[in-house]
Amino acid sequence: MNVRKWITITLLSLLLVAVLGVLLRYKISFSLPLINQKYLQHSHSHFAMSGWLTQLLMVLLASSVSSTREVNHFNKYNFILFTSLIVSFGMLISFLFQGYGTVSIIFSTLSILTVYYFGIQLWKDMKKAPIQSKSFIWFKAAIVFAVLSSVGIAMLAYIMATHIINIKLQQATTYFYLHFQYNGWFIFACLGLLINILESKNIQIKGLHKFFWIYAIACIPAYLLSVLWLSLPLWIYLIVVLSALVLISGWIWFFLQIRKQLPLFTQQLPKITKWLFGCSALAFTIKVALQAGSTIPSLNNLAFGYRPIVIGYLHLVFLGIITLFLLGYLFYMGYLKAIKLTCVGITLFLIGIILNELMLMMQGLAAMGYYRVPYINEILLGITILMLTGVTVLNIGANKRSLQNNPI
Repeated sequence: MNVRKWITITLLSLLLVAVLGVLLRYKISFSLPLINQKYLQHSHSHFAMSGWLTQLLMVLLASSVSSTREVNHFNKYNFILFTSLIVSFGMLISFLFQGYGTVSIIFSTLSILTVYYFGIQLWKDMKKAPIQSKSFIWFKAAIVFAVLSSVGIAMLAYIMATHIINIKLQQATTYFYLHFQYNGWFIFACLGLLINILESKNIQIKGLHKFFWIYAIACIPAYLLSVLWLSLPLWIYLIVVLSALVLISGWIWFFLQIRKQLPLFTQQLPKITKWLFGCSALAFTIKVALQAGSTIPSLNNLAFGYRPIVIGYLHLVFLGIITLFLLGYLFYMGYLKAIKLTCVGITLFLIGIILNELMLMMQGLAAMGYYRVPYINEILLGITILMLTGVTVLNIGANKRSLQNNPI
């Protein structure tokens, strides 16, 4: 299959993620005895990260690297992509029916091995590429962080399978996995794709290589921002503070470098891509600011002590930064066309993301004051349905365009 067909499949996976999200929110507000809440949560989170983001990133990274080789080079990745897709659906179904059990752990292990195999193949192709793109070093870092994150998921699976009762260990392991997935694998892969765009427009950024190394190194101790509640020694805390300052100052520097050449960067960018990239950049700015703020122990305890705030932060990164950027990239590359249906779908989805973040923040702040926002769960359910509607319309628009380009 070609890149366009794989993207059509991944967009359908995003639709399925939205459906699971609606079921999650529905079960919080109303009775749904046929489904176990924890099992559904595991199914939703694992499929969102594997069936949607990881699958799409593998397609886009393979396409980017293959573009430096022969025309049909991308075809060699089809086996890996098919395997990844099957394993993702295996996790979706097995987690839904048994949570962390034998079958789901087997599929989780296969998912890790698939990413390893993809990383090895991509690394080899980058090494052999006749044109050494500046994005390659970002892709390599993304692969390294993906492998590093697997240590967390393997440990978490072991804890669940052996029924070890240690809440702090379980939380620390979960955050280890999430940190190196979100801030490592996902973010660095997206930054690599952004560097690709800059290269295609012949935009030169002095100090980019140094920025990469500083940002990559700072990403490692930044994990400890998630576990400051473990009462770490002072010297480790100071390293964590330094890493947070490096991340926020590095982002400001990088953003200002692009802003200097904004007319050239935005030239020939579709209007919808400009909006999506802009929203993604704003969300990233909020993210690094929150990371810097979380170095204050009192704020860190408050943030990680209230579930709505944790969920809001994860959705900020997952939806606000990564998903919006990737959708903008798909429009830029022409895999999505800015027709009426796709624009309406993106608009509804974007409004849903914004409202979801606002409501989760409100719920978290209210919880700090021991106050419950009336009908908050029903409101969040309505917002999730809005996002599902947006993704549905987006898929209809994408498939309509696909059928026009490839009539049966």
